[in-house]
Parts: sequence; C-alpha cells; structure tokens
Amino acid sequence: MMKRFWMVGVAAASLALAAGCGEAPQGGDAGAQAPAPAPAQGVESDVVALPPPPKDDDVVASVGEATLTWGALQARVAEEIAAFEKSSGQAVPAEMRPQFEQNVRMRQVANFIEGTLIANAAQAAGVKVDEAARAAFAERLQKEAGQTVEQLVASSPYDKERTERLLEQSILATTLFEDVVLKDVAVSDEEVAAELEKNAAEGALAQQALEACAKRIAEGAATFEDLVQSDSLVKREMELPEEQLAQNFPEAAVKAIQGTPEGGVTPIVDVPGAKVMFKVLKRAAAAPDAESEAKKAKLEEIRARALKGEDFAKLAEEYSDCPSGKRAGGDLGEFGRGMMVKPFEDAAFSQPVGEVGEVFKTPFGWHIVKVTARDDAAGKVRASHILLLSEDKPAAVTLLPLVKAVPAQATAEDIRAALTNERRGKALQEWFEAERAKQGVTSTLYPELGARPAAGAHP
Repeated sequence: MMKRFWMVGVAAASLALAAGCGEAPQGGDAGAQAPAPAPAQGVESDVVALPPPPKDDDVVASVGEATLTWGALQARVAEEIAAFEKSSGQAVPAEMRPQFEQNVRMRQVANFIEGTLIANAAQAAGVKVDEAARAAFAERLQKEAGQTVEQLVASSPYDKERTERLLEQSILATTLFEDVVLKDVAVSDEEVAAELEKNAAEGALAQQALEACAKRIAEGAATFEDLVQSDSLVKREMELPEEQLAQNFPEAAVKAIQGTPEGGVTPIVDVPGAKVMFKVLKRAAAAPDAESEAKKAKLEEIRARALKGEDFAKLAEEYSDCPSGKRAGGDLGEFGRGMMVKPFEDAAFSQPVGEVGEVFKTPFGWHIVKVTARDDAAGKVRASHILLLSEDKPAAVTLLPLVKAVPAQATAEDIRAALTNERRGKALQEWFEAERAKQGVTSTLYPELGARPAAGAHP
C-alpha cells in the first residue's frame, strides 16, 4: 500500500549530480592512529583483549596532508543520520542502528577521500566554479529533476549553509570531470555502426533458433516443455493478471497472447532484450471476493467497538491483516501525499484528528483509519488503520515462455549514449585510482578505500 523508499544513508553525494562528489575537508584535524597491536604469538589465554576505541583526534583517513579524525567522522555520521531521520520522517530502528551507522560511516570516509581528491585536482588544474558553471547546473537540474536550485536548497535535510557548500562542490566536480577528465571520451560513427550490425546479427541468430524449436515441436521431435528446460533462458511458468499484460510486454506480444487459445503456442514475438514464444497453459476468469461483504460487516463491528472506547491499537493487533497491526498497533507512521493509494490518502487527509473514520475500500480490502496527527503546511499526516484483506481475483493467464536473449532493440543514438556512458564510467574509475596513488590516500579504518598497490608490487 505504501510506496516506501529506504535510503542506505544520507551522504553529500545525494545532492551531487556528478559521480563521486563528497564533502571536502574543513582543515584543522591532526593526530595519528597506530594500527592495533597483533596478538602475542605463542601465548594462550581465555581472554582476548579488544583494541581500545579510537580517540577523537585519531586520524582515520588522509589524502596527502588533509586528514579526517575519528571525532570529525562521528560528527558527520550523527549529522547524516539526523538528516535521514528528518527526510524519512522516522527513526532508524534500534536493531538496525549499528549496521546503519557502519554503512554511513564508511560512506562518509569515502566522501572525504573523493571530495578531497576532486578539490585538490581541481586546484592543480586551475578549475574553478564560475557563474557560467552555476547557470549550467541550474539548467540541468531544472531539466532532469524539474527543480530550481532554490527548491533544492529548501527541500534539503541539511541547513542552508551546508547545502550550498555541497552544491558548490558538486558543480566543481562536474566542471572538473567535463572540462578535464572526460573531455576526450568519444564514440565514433564506425563504432556505433559496428554495434548495430552486431546486434542485428545476434537478433537473427535468436530468431533462427526459435524457428528451429517451433519446427521440432511441429514435427513431434520435442515438446514445448522439453525445449524450455533445454534451450530457454527462463525455465519457469508465470501467472499474470490479464490487465497487467500491457505493463509487461509490447503491444504485439500482448495481442499474440490474447489471440492464442489455452494450450496453444504464440508466434515468435519481440520483447525488450529477447525473442520469445509463449505457451498459454491456463486462463482463469475474474472472480470477486465472495466474502467481501462479510468482511465489510465485520469491520463495521470493529469500528463500533472503537467508537465505544476500545483501544484502537489493541483492535488492530487482534484483527488487522496489515503487518502494521501486529508490529505497531496499526500505526503507519508519518507520510505525505502520493505515498498511499488514492482512497486511503483521501481518508487520511480529510478525517478529523483523533476520530475513527468510516469503513472504505481500496484495492487491498476494507479499511478504517484513525488520524493521530496532521501538518497541513508540510503536507504530512500520521495515521493508524485496520485492514481486512478483500481482493477480487482478476482474470489471469498462466504462461510458459521459451526465451532467447538478444541485445535490446536500440537506435544509433541509444548505442552511442550507452557506449559513451560506459567509457565515461571507466575513465572516471581509472582517474580516481590514479589520483588515489598520486595524492597518497590512506585509511586505517577502511584500508580498502586507500590507494591500491601498483600491479606487480609486493607488500
């Protein structure tokens, strides 16, 4: 019912359009952290002493002369988690917090390293953020995200000063990458033509292979099911509501499926990335939930009990078919518009706070909602509900696909864009690796984020 989008962590890169843009060091950090001593050899003991925790001024990562201390890192982690909780509207569950903090901590060390590498390289190359670069960023933001810079700043979970600093760093990274690192990355017309020819050849081979399968089936040399097991990329049947066919397959494939009787096999059809024949194993007619009215009546009784003063949370725990019933007494937490199906959203944003609303229906079943808080200015509401599942069974078709993979159908422009993105990604990766070695990156906390040894080098 709720469209949830969980973030692994809130990092500086969340505001950056350029890959790898982290926050540059603020300076003033000092100190060094020695590696934890190795256990004494040949000494047996029932007690293993753990290394002491880092001190605030212990250095956990460095790029040349720039350092990140444990204290500064912990402050970053706390700030990122606070920003996550603010933007998501919910606290990190206690049982998930240690791993969550670890994920954020590692990302913040990576941000420090990447941001410092970028800042140093930009300074060495004479790259600066000017008004033209800011205007280009604003234009791209409007085009790709439909936002102005002012709207982005206003919606940021960070304060205005930090948000603007992150934006400047993002623009600096983009300028450095486009003007220096990636300026020579290109794809020729000949390479695009060769890729088109290769794709066409692979598609023809897949078509021939399926035609051979169809011939063997027609001659009785093999069954469709045998060929699925021996020749198909997909080896399991799938059941889909008829109304969802168009969401999963192109129009020609949908028409072929709809025009094939139960037990029949479709002609060869194109779907993205494959050529396919489908065997229609079964068709099932639509069937309404026979118990729908009984469930509605049951929920009316539950609502009446709530109106008489029974605890809504206990009723949700006892009767609701939604996991929120057992987990949180029906509490769904805070949510905004667009996060729930429309009938539920309408009820939550229109009911008076503290009252139990009328019984209503969504595609999931029958609901009653109790709104516990609402912030109309922010467009947020908090509510609990009780759900009795009642889903009508739609008309459905069960298909067994015989699939041969082919390159996704693509235009010359698509191919040029894909090859360009691939090469840009590789160029950025190679640039970062070279800069790690050149600028001298180390991390006692996450050694894997430091400079890699040169090929053939020995420790």
